[in-house]
Amino acid sequence: MKQLKISAVLCFVFLSLWSSLGQADTQFRIIVDASGSMQSNDPDHITSEALRLLADLSPENKATLGVWLFGEQPRVLFPETLVNSTSKAKLASYVTNYPTQDVKTDLESILAMLLKTPDVAGLSPGYRRDWILVTDGMVDISRDESVNDASRQRIWQDLTQQLEAKGIHLHTISLTDYTDKALLDHLSYRTNATHTDVAVPEDLLDTFDQIFSQAAPAEELLLTQGSFDVDASVKEMTIEVLHETGRLPKLVQPNGATMPLLSRPGVYVSDAPHYTVFTVTNPSVGHWQLDNVNPERSHVRVVSDWVAKATKIPALVFTQEAIDSSVALFQYGQALTTPDQLSNIKVKQTLTRVAGGRKMSVLSWEMTPVGAEFKSRIDGIVQPGLYELTSVIQGESAAREIRQYITVQPAVSFQAKNDGANLVTFSASASNAKLDTSQSSMTLLLTYADGTQQREQMPFISEGYWEKIVPIGADSFAKVKATLVGVTDAGRPLQYTTPTWTIERQGDGDVMIQKGDLTATQVQQEDDSSLSSSQQVAALAVPPSIDVVGGGSFDENAAPAATITPKASQSVVAQVSQEMKSVTQASWFIYALIAAVAFVLIVLVFVFSRSSKSKGRYQSEESDDV
Repeated sequence: MKQLKISAVLCFVFLSLWSSLGQADTQFRIIVDASGSMQSNDPDHITSEALRLLADLSPENKATLGVWLFGEQPRVLFPETLVNSTSKAKLASYVTNYPTQDVKTDLESILAMLLKTPDVAGLSPGYRRDWILVTDGMVDISRDESVNDASRQRIWQDLTQQLEAKGIHLHTISLTDYTDKALLDHLSYRTNATHTDVAVPEDLLDTFDQIFSQAAPAEELLLTQGSFDVDASVKEMTIEVLHETGRLPKLVQPNGATMPLLSRPGVYVSDAPHYTVFTVTNPSVGHWQLDNVNPERSHVRVVSDWVAKATKIPALVFTQEAIDSSVALFQYGQALTTPDQLSNIKVKQTLTRVAGGRKMSVLSWEMTPVGAEFKSRIDGIVQPGLYELTSVIQGESAAREIRQYITVQPAVSFQAKNDGANLVTFSASASNAKLDTSQSSMTLLLTYADGTQQREQMPFISEGYWEKIVPIGADSFAKVKATLVGVTDAGRPLQYTTPTWTIERQGDGDVMIQKGDLTATQVQQEDDSSLSSSQQVAALAVPPSIDVVGGGSFDENAAPAATITPKASQSVVAQVSQEMKSVTQASWFIYALIAAVAFVLIVLVFVFSRSSKSKGRYQSEESDDV
């Protein structure tokens, strides 16, 4: 009996060690606003469903997930742990009905706490950190606005720098219009993440799906009018359906039978009022049909031996910055490189703008075959916003789709503020650290009513921004804009002109400031000079159409001119091969460590067993002597 107990304990230690050596490559930390207003802004608890959806989409032991609440005090709702079947069930019970009744919104405290919270075991070297902030309010820790402003400044500067230094992608989600959009934008864009204003709570599910696709990109099968084809190389597929309450999907298999919404060996089903997820191991080859679904809110992710991979494009690019993209194919871990293997492969890309829960197709093009890869270049996107770049790979017997998301933002934010009397301070700061400020310059242009122009170089301040104070004479009316001539950290040249601001001073009165290219009457009606600094962030005048410069074209011989040598971009074949080599080396290390632990456990069991037998024999001999 004692041997059995010892063996059981050793087996438990062995299994615990094995599970702790998982190779999770993504960390999800979700920060949820627990103020009382969340009850009215999310009455159906869609946030809880979004948390569960993120876990259900994550492959077993490939991600960690934790949930924290913030309001008056930061606190843990669900401790960070490896995502598996056990933790998914536990998460569902934890997030069903959590309290949202705090009267304050202390964002600074929760960010500071999480930055100090150590990571859990099981994360692989070089793992990706994706944190998600869901809120419906502003920094509100005191009735004294100066205290709130001080907290906001610490978030804007110190905490943002710490997030950047740790490589954390902080995605921010706003549930209402009453949020500090400037701060949320700043946090996301500085950390190469996304900010989303959801129109209705149900859009939270789509937003979490997009964030998951950014953090853990996966191949998908083409879904056309609810139908898709499974080829022989597919080993596992995960079908995600976002839907209205009570509208359950119907999954028809190739044999015509409808798959029950029940988990069983080889099939895992997770459902909630607004989503259903199927994970099927070794699915039947053939034509499948999804009925009673919205195809735009449904996706089929797969694990297969026929793999399409795309280069990792930046999560954030500046307006009019070039975007290069490459796609390569692999089979059984080897790149397809010969003309015979690639001659019947076609790759088409589509750029879509995502806004307000809706998608608008912008442009489509065929990618150009270049050696073992398919390449394209977008010379620039003019209109800021969130974009989806879809690559559809069509082969003879298989097809795949890859979704990638890009946030397009101006390289700098431009502000104008009246400091009293006749002085106006113009300032500009980089929206992301990828702008090399040491190689960049800002020039201010004032155009007066009589047509005369005044150019001023904006000095770069040591605090990390450009600033110029300009005196405005009596009875002046002028249009103001600034031009950036800069370089990215990759060595690419960049030029950007800010939207126009209009300023006017009547007689010796105060200077009136208004965003936009306005007339004197409009400036007087909508004077912005009294706005707080947190509100005086330049809003872009968005044109009704989207301009894409040179969409989809690729010229092997074309090279952008740059003031410094651009960094060489790694090919997708080399990138994937390096990743597979790293994974293989890590796997061999784990297997060797597990084998060593197993050997030690076997030796311990043997020693305990021998010791127990020797002790029993000695006691038996003593009893015989007696």
